[in-house]
Order: sequence, then structure tokens, then C-alpha cells
Amino acid sequence: MKKLTDIQRTALWASLAVATVGLAALVWWLTRRRAECVLSGTGTGGNLITAAVQQVVDTTHHIMQGQYFTISELTRSATAQSHHIDNTPTPAIRAKLEALIVNCLDPIRRIYGRPVIVSSGYRCPELNSLVGGVSTSQHTMGEAADLVPASGGSLAALARAAIQFGDFDQLILEQAGGSKWIHVSWREGNRRHKILAYRNGRYTDITNNWETYLASWA
Repeated sequence: MKKLTDIQRTALWASLAVATVGLAALVWWLTRRRAECVLSGTGTGGNLITAAVQQVVDTTHHIMQGQYFTISELTRSATAQSHHIDNTPTPAIRAKLEALIVNCLDPIRRIYGRPVIVSSGYRCPELNSLVGGVSTSQHTMGEAADLVPASGGSLAALARAAIQFGDFDQLILEQAGGSKWIHVSWREGNRRHKILAYRNGRYTDITNNWETYLASWA
């Protein structure tokens, strides 16, 4: 058998390397899609818990993109699906969602250090109206997301991480009935850095006394 030349040997190794990277990318993509299906409720999770699946999402983002959140996470909605509403963002709103991820959500997630779930992200006008959102909501502009900790996490710790991050437009500790979540928004230009509380249909500015409020809220 004829021996390979150095050039042929190098070319062979290069081909194998490219094939390996391609296979790794395919495995990552399949894993990522599977995880998104479990999180969104469109796939069966078996014994996987949300926190474990979110950890897969976090890990793959860290390796492949350096991000913890995706546009699909910020646009999926069980309500939109059940009412056959197309919640696809326009290119302009998609750009705002990407800015929200890079400039606000990812930094908060890094500070918090644990999996985070987006309970509500972008809402098209039809969806926003259906869920009772105000017409001027930053959710409709691609500038806001509602966050909750994954299983085993702490709502108070997540709120503190967001406040420690600081460079948000508005951060709202929201409560409706027995449900609580953290609304955070980010926009280009001047940001208000306001911390508000929402309960029983009323907003209260707690920018200067958030620690006292948080102690009894979470």
C-alpha cells in the first residue's frame, strides 16, 4: 500500500476534524431542540425536571453562543398556541429581543448563577390584549421579560441578582393572586433604573426601599 504523503495526511486529519465538529454541532442542535420542546410543553419530559433541562440549555449556550436565553424562549407562549395566535416578532422587534438578552437577561443570569425560566417574553398586540396587558407594555416592544427561578431556585436571590446588575430600565416585583414573578426591561438610550412593586392592580415605587419590601414579598 502506498504511504500517505505529509500533505495527504494533513488533509485527512483536517477532514476528520471538520467531520467531528459537524457531528458535535448536530448533536448539540438535536439536544437543544429536545430541551426547548420539554421546556415549552410540546414534548414529553419523562423524568427530566425543568431545572435539569434548563441546565442543558445553559450549558449549550455557554459553549456554542455565550448566551443563556434564546429568541424562541422569549416568544413561545402556551396561550398563543392554544388560541392559534402567531407570536412571531418582526425583524425590528427581534433585534430588540436580542439586545434584551445580551445586555440584560444574560448578565442577570450570570450573577444569579442558577437556571432561570422566562414565564413571559414578547407578546404581539393580539396576545397582549388576550392576557390583559396594557397596550403600552414593553412586552409588546420586545423590551421586557418576566422571570422566575427554575425548580429549587430562590425568587429573592433572583431579584437581588437583577438589582445587583442594575442597568435595567424597569424592574418590577409582580404578584397576582398566589403567583409571583420578576419583570425586567431594557431599552436603548436613557434607562430609568426604576424598581417597582405591583400588587392588587397598583404600582408602587420601591427604588429606595426595595430591601424592606423584598424581605416580605419573596
